[in-house]
Amino acid sequence: MPTIKTIHICYEDGLDWLAPHMKEALEEVMNCFPEHKDKYPIKVLGNWYNGDGDHDSVAWYIASAQKRAIQEGVFQRTGQISTDQYIKDLISDPWAKKIPQWQILVTKKDLYANGVNWCLGHSEENLGAIVSTARFNRRGEFALEEFKTVLMREFGHVIGLTNEYRENTESNFGPHCTNEGCIMQQRVDGDFSYLTRFRLEAKRLYGFPPICEDCVEEGNKFFDRQQMAYNFTHGLDLYQGVVGLKREGKH
Repeated sequence: MPTIKTIHICYEDGLDWLAPHMKEALEEVMNCFPEHKDKYPIKVLGNWYNGDGDHDSVAWYIASAQKRAIQEGVFQRTGQISTDQYIKDLISDPWAKKIPQWQILVTKKDLYANGVNWCLGHSEENLGAIVSTARFNRRGEFALEEFKTVLMREFGHVIGLTNEYRENTESNFGPHCTNEGCIMQQRVDGDFSYLTRFRLEAKRLYGFPPICEDCVEEGNKFFDRQQMAYNFTHGLDLYQGVVGLKREGKH
């Protein structure tokens, strides 16, 4: 089965211990899409380095986001780095043209974005995401499961689980799900403790996935669009491997 895109997990030095938990979190989301998941392998690149040029290392991405924060006067006050710059850099990343991919970067630095003075993460559909561990270090302990919830949620935005045209969504710093217990809900206060408890109990008691049926349906539509784009660029039949039509009995 051909790979359509690779999911790259990248992180700053010192976060190696978190790598298996990151991979587990993304696998849990991809398991919601059994007909698609094998086409999107998850690869842990860690603190990768390919040279000293632009886009050639994790350090370059962090430095670029920090540079913008310095220019905007934020880093000097708070030590935060700009998520908007990270997304901008991803858009112009030449590696993504050579190797079709989604990059998920995890940093120890606190984050801010345009319009908000702090955030836990920031993502862009069909591109990638950045997530910070900074606000999960509490009283000498790391809130691992809450971090995994946020990581899964940001990845959910990458694969298009919510949009303004879908039912049961709200626009609140971007489109988010309104279904009870779904990790794609918005939490403007940054408190994901309830959603994390719900996620863990639903999985333990009933084997439920972390996202709701509406998000699964939207994700399948997203992956079908990815399949069609892949088919077009590779000279294949446009609907080859598209599973949505099979579910509807049309193909």
